[in-house]
Amino acid sequence: MKAAVIGATSASGKVLTKKLLEAGHSVTAYVRTPEKVELSDDKLAVIQGDVQNDEALTSALKGSEVVFSFLGPKGKVKQIAAQGTENILKAMDANKIKRLVLVSVAGIAVPDDNRGKTFIDALLRTFLKDMYADREAQLEVLRGSKVKWSALRVPRLTDEQPSGGVEAFFGKPSPTMKLSRADLADFMIRIADNEEWINQAPIVVSKS
Repeated sequence: MKAAVIGATSASGKVLTKKLLEAGHSVTAYVRTPEKVELSDDKLAVIQGDVQNDEALTSALKGSEVVFSFLGPKGKVKQIAAQGTENILKAMDANKIKRLVLVSVAGIAVPDDNRGKTFIDALLRTFLKDMYADREAQLEVLRGSKVKWSALRVPRLTDEQPSGGVEAFFGKPSPTMKLSRADLADFMIRIADNEEWINQAPIVVSKS
């Protein structure tokens, strides 16, 4: 697999990048601060840039078969996830890349959840209004695209050891749910390789 990792210096991005390299995959790490990349490998290329730079992003994704994204609420919180994802999709289209796996948040509801209002929804809308709206807009951008995307809605992330698997489902999130970054990375690699959860946004948690 030839993979591009956007946000490779984030805590979860580091774990995914390391696991990809250990599995023998080629990785392009697209990061704003290259000196934060701690890994060194013949199969690793580090390219500086951000998702707002269309030309650099398109160039960085050249030759990739799958794109992994960890876009988070940094910079202009009101727009970074949705606008950044739109830019990624444009760069993927220019390079004829068809597979995108990205990380979202568990509190965002999707129609498949078939759930009413929850306490977590209320908290998000009250205290994280901009982030909530941005993540919803991100899903709308994905739904309007032609790529094979998977948006993984994750709960609290931890640095715990792999649990041996994850549960991916639709429904209501719980404050007790958690997901180790190692489990997340393993799941992202697996579904990118076998194309599970195409055009879906499941909640993903570590098995207890």
